[in-house]
Amino acid sequence: MKHRVSRAFTLIELLVVIAIIAILAAILFPVFAQARERARMSVCLSNTRQIGTALMMYVQDYDETFPYIRFHGGGAEKGRFTLIWKNVVRPYVKSVDVYACPSNPYSHPIAGMPGSDPVTTVGMNGEGWELEPEQRMPISYVMNSCASTWYPADTKQGQASPPLRAAQLARPADTIMVAEAKTTWADMNAISAMWLQCYSIFSHPTGKVGVFIFHDGHVRAKKWMATLYPLNQNNWELMPNPDPNNRKINGPIGCQDTAPESPAAKPFQTKDCLAYQ
Repeated sequence: MKHRVSRAFTLIELLVVIAIIAILAAILFPVFAQARERARMSVCLSNTRQIGTALMMYVQDYDETFPYIRFHGGGAEKGRFTLIWKNVVRPYVKSVDVYACPSNPYSHPIAGMPGSDPVTTVGMNGEGWELEPEQRMPISYVMNSCASTWYPADTKQGQASPPLRAAQLARPADTIMVAEAKTTWADMNAISAMWLQCYSIFSHPTGKVGVFIFHDGHVRAKKWMATLYPLNQNNWELMPNPDPNNRKINGPIGCQDTAPESPAAKPFQTKDCLAYQ
């Protein structure tokens, strides 16, 4: 009677199988990662649409007036009790988690953990967290303080620069209302994006774009540099200077400066800035 002898894998065959699995993993894992990021970006787009709708509802209820960026205080540190636009718009959104972009590494704060300025670490809360029942304020979305001043309403500077009204918008579909960020601040503008070497801005890995809400409520994904240049068509100022040689950025109190001549200028050659171009 003959006995059947089973043949084992040789070392070379085993190595070939392992190599094939490694190659397939190298091909598929980035695809899965991209699919996951696209799903996260879809959630971010949904969130911004909800926020844009909520802000437009607020404007309708408050005599065509947009909210102040800050009504009181300034900072996410414990004991500041800062009242910001997110707090007053909160009744129009489902939950505070609408203010969290899942792609943003700082979007999941720990309840009661204060923030700091300017360094942000995972777990910190953004401005306005102390006034929320959950003691949380996700870091993801900020208002454009080149359209409405960042100074609180109860300060001398804030009182000298009243909140933005819909009638002041000459180009609502092209003026940014809300952008994405990685800091605890409630606001951002063209100046902070330029001179803080881009560390404060957030861009999605898919397409290296930020998601922006414009003053007519619509949402659009754009590259950050495309929101600033050309300067005579930038998306931050209510009405940019039409002179193509003009480099002055003018806005309410807190937003006046001179922009670099182009995206190739030295301030934009940092590692963070280049990653967004």
